[in-house]
Amino acid sequence: MNGIERDKIGPLTLRLWGLVTALGVWSLYLLTIAPTTGFWDTSEYVTTAHILGLPHPPGNPFFVLVGRVWDLLLGFTGLPVALRINVLSATLSAGASFFSFLAVARMVAHFRENRHEILVASMVAVWIGATAFTVWTQSNLNEKVYTLSLFIVSLVSYLTMVWVDEADTARGNRLLVLIALLLGLGWSNHTMSLLPGPALALFVLLHRWRAALNPRVLGLGVALFAVGYSVQLLFVPIRSAQNPIIDEADPECPTLLSAVTPSVIDDRFGNSKISVACEPLALSLIRDQYGPGPVTQRQAPLHRQYANYWQYFDWQWARTLPNDNWRLGGWRIWRFQVPTLVFGPRLIASLIFLFLALLGLWTHFRSDRKTFVYAGTLFFTVTLLLVYYLNFKHGYSLYLEEVPNILQHEVRERDYFYIIGFQLWGIYAGLGLVALWGNWSVPDRRRSAVPPDRTSLPEDRPAGFSARHRRAAPILAVALVPFLFNFARADRTEDSAARDWAYNILQSVEPYAVLFTNGDNDTFPLWYLQEVEGIRRDVTVIVHSYLGTDWYPKQLRSLTTPCEPGVSAADSPTTVVCQRPFDAANAASPYADAAATPPSRSIIALNDAQIDGLTPGIAVARDTAFRVSNAVTATVRGGDSILYPDILVFHIMQQSLGDRPVYFAATAPPVYGKWGLQPHLVRHGLAFKLLNAPLEATDDLVDLREYMPNTVSPTWNDRLRTAELLWEVFEVEDVLEWEEWPEPSTQSSIPAQYYLAYYLQGMTEEHLGDVEAAEQAYQRADRFGFLAGLGAPAN
Repeated sequence: MNGIERDKIGPLTLRLWGLVTALGVWSLYLLTIAPTTGFWDTSEYVTTAHILGLPHPPGNPFFVLVGRVWDLLLGFTGLPVALRINVLSATLSAGASFFSFLAVARMVAHFRENRHEILVASMVAVWIGATAFTVWTQSNLNEKVYTLSLFIVSLVSYLTMVWVDEADTARGNRLLVLIALLLGLGWSNHTMSLLPGPALALFVLLHRWRAALNPRVLGLGVALFAVGYSVQLLFVPIRSAQNPIIDEADPECPTLLSAVTPSVIDDRFGNSKISVACEPLALSLIRDQYGPGPVTQRQAPLHRQYANYWQYFDWQWARTLPNDNWRLGGWRIWRFQVPTLVFGPRLIASLIFLFLALLGLWTHFRSDRKTFVYAGTLFFTVTLLLVYYLNFKHGYSLYLEEVPNILQHEVRERDYFYIIGFQLWGIYAGLGLVALWGNWSVPDRRRSAVPPDRTSLPEDRPAGFSARHRRAAPILAVALVPFLFNFARADRTEDSAARDWAYNILQSVEPYAVLFTNGDNDTFPLWYLQEVEGIRRDVTVIVHSYLGTDWYPKQLRSLTTPCEPGVSAADSPTTVVCQRPFDAANAASPYADAAATPPSRSIIALNDAQIDGLTPGIAVARDTAFRVSNAVTATVRGGDSILYPDILVFHIMQQSLGDRPVYFAATAPPVYGKWGLQPHLVRHGLAFKLLNAPLEATDDLVDLREYMPNTVSPTWNDRLRTAELLWEVFEVEDVLEWEEWPEPSTQSSIPAQYYLAYYLQGMTEEHLGDVEAAEQAYQRADRFGFLAGLGAPAN
């Protein structure tokens, strides 16, 4: 039986029109695509897809597998790996646009008969949804796994619209079973893929409950759902047992049976959760490492969480327009403070698209309540209900005056969690816009668009555009607003900042260095550079926050163990074998010709029992000195607590000094600051070396405490080493041409660290009397200071 997709509208069938629309969306994403990796989780997912590693819990295995297959398929192109995965994200989102086009066409065909109206509605709705800011920026840079979930949700939605027209047929039963399989696979990518579940269940039960409760359909659906989710339960522990270089949470299981046996496990809050019998896998599945609390314990007042959602909604339609509408004050509703809305250009655009989306929702509800049950429930689930369920802290950039404690704020903007909702907002805005254009306030009184006994469009369905359509056509130009006013902010073609940042940090340190980092942005890009581009794999990157787990120290121990005779880390480059060698060919000039003696011991000398038995923490009553080596003393302030990760930092320093260099990333003050190591640290570019010798000022080693008497940061600077790194090694030229730093969550850290490096180098040169070199460093520091929001650059 033919569906409406095969009906011709003009020269093409509706399906081909959908393909043309999707290709247009895909072309837009490729036109603005990022050439390499990005900040936050981008590098983690690019890297794990390339090496079949396991990213942070629950591991997202379906994305890892899809990404690896895609990586191999595009290998013939010679494109960089990160660009291949970015193209995957663009392709998945374009695919989502294709299925959304077909789903919208089927919905509209239930209440409009004019074929050309159906075509225009589908194209306009999908275009606005695809150019919503968050959808666009998640599609031209594979930051996470959400475009794969977007694709699955769009496909499930389309199949649901097909099912409603064939619910009483054998094909309808097969569609339900296929949807169950897709949901299971989607769950093994991310729980976001399950968001259609409530809408689907309600829709099927209200429309054809007997079909859903048919024992054969129900039984086969549950079985295939389990088959889809088995990717999560089987691939993750199997790959973990092979010890990939990135193996977060180490969810290895003693037997595969334990990985699929249902069990109950208590999380860190004492809440019982259904999981599996294999405890490491179970802890990964419930994401115990992150300790998400119950939704009943709000991390921020609910009205502020919705205010944060409105902020993200306000970004979607005209991101580049100026906006001042988040100044607090004004009026109250009951006891809730409401942000004052200043009617700037962007807010006006947001209100217009809000009106259009609400009009689209009302038009759909009024015209065809059957399909609205599914679409409306899905819309509610991925918008208002999702805000409640996610239970975020205060927004990264909201309520800063009322809540100055940054620990009560999210560490970054979280708009990407709402990607499906923003696509639906755009789709309904498109339907509202076409409703105005087509004058859908006038009911279509012809017969039902898709009678119960057929799924194709009636042959006598009205076609073509009337004079009224032609006169009202200019209103459709509103659909171009998100494209025109999001383009400049969504364009990532010149963004190599994260890749260059990683390169500059790794090349700051000496061969076989231990490098302590603090979080995502000084860790994940480094992983990418090491595992994908093969640069400075000899460096051991240590994530301070992961040291609080019981699995990470054991992995570090294996990764830094000297190789036995006849064994090479190159024997299995994607799994942990032994200490990886220094490769002078990909090292920068300060170290390419340096003598690089391989370490003689691992950085951790503790066995499993000793690691597991470390005390959770020690309270320090008064200022106390701890000897790291004969030349280095760590000082802990009275009243501080030395926690499990800090104890391991101390152990690694003791074990490594004298055998390999020890460094701290410039972004890791919580790590070295806990031990009061600043007097022993010397700046080398974007990292601080822990010098295992008394520090004395020379012509090359300068102490800037005279100029920075109250600072708690390290003040020693190696003039020659840092100068060589800053001027001959660092890759910063592309960033220096920017007029603004595009990512607010990294603006206060990344450009600020460049600013400090160049500014302190200028102080060093000025102290030693080289005025010209100092001025050059100050000029570049001013430029980075401008990007960091510290003021306009000097002329």
